[in-house]
Amino acid sequence: MEISIIFINFNSQVLLEKCLKSIERKIKDKTSLKKIEVIVVNNEEKVLALKKTFNLKIKIIENKKNLGFGKACNIGAQRAQGKYLFFLNPDTELLTDNFSIITDQFQKNPRIGIIGTKVIEKNKNLPQPWTCGKKTSLLRILFKNSVNKPWNKKKPVIVDWVSGTSFFIKKASFQKLNGFDENFFMYFEDQDLCLRLQKINEVCLFFPYFSVLHYDGKSWNNNIKKKSNYYQSQNYFFKKHHSQLHYLILVLTKKLLNK
Repeated sequence: MEISIIFINFNSQVLLEKCLKSIERKIKDKTSLKKIEVIVVNNEEKVLALKKTFNLKIKIIENKKNLGFGKACNIGAQRAQGKYLFFLNPDTELLTDNFSIITDQFQKNPRIGIIGTKVIEKNKNLPQPWTCGKKTSLLRILFKNSVNKPWNKKKPVIVDWVSGTSFFIKKASFQKLNGFDENFFMYFEDQDLCLRLQKINEVCLFFPYFSVLHYDGKSWNNNIKKKSNYYQSQNYFFKKHHSQLHYLILVLTKKLLNK
């Protein structure tokens, strides 16, 4: 098995099935399909029963509750047989079919551990902002990480991190890193993984020649909980990757803004 595509399902069945169909449309060759497996980790209480039939080899793992994105990804990776893991959100569709160009990049440059794809925002039909870039800092929060805008690059570029929406990673690298940090329930776990990758002397590549369409956030129906998860993860990220002073400034700033 060459590639394991890992999805985390939470309130996303209709979009998930649409994404699976997009994969089959792009990969029509049966020989190529045999090199790919799909693993769906279901974070819902109810059992996931796909309504459509697929030619893809699909495994469904039932968690029976929402364990969070990172933990569910780790569970899926443990069952994966592929040499490369492709973490893909269910609210996406493949726009390109060139999986070989991804595997070639890994093979040509052993230092590449992660490859992030271009993410096209469905509503605007433009590259989605903040899907890759430099490490999040106080200044980048202030300027919304928009300096240089690497997500608009036309050629591959090394970045500090790429979005968990759509990225490839060598399974060996993922295992070396012990997967995602499960202390992140949702948000920032992707950036944390990419930053830890650099500590094992591997790099993260934004690769605009492979692209996906993103419907963005369709599984969330509770914006208050979504915001709460975001800020909890942001706090933990700053504790882990920044000085105590920067963490305290972040917390203080939030308190002042929320008064």
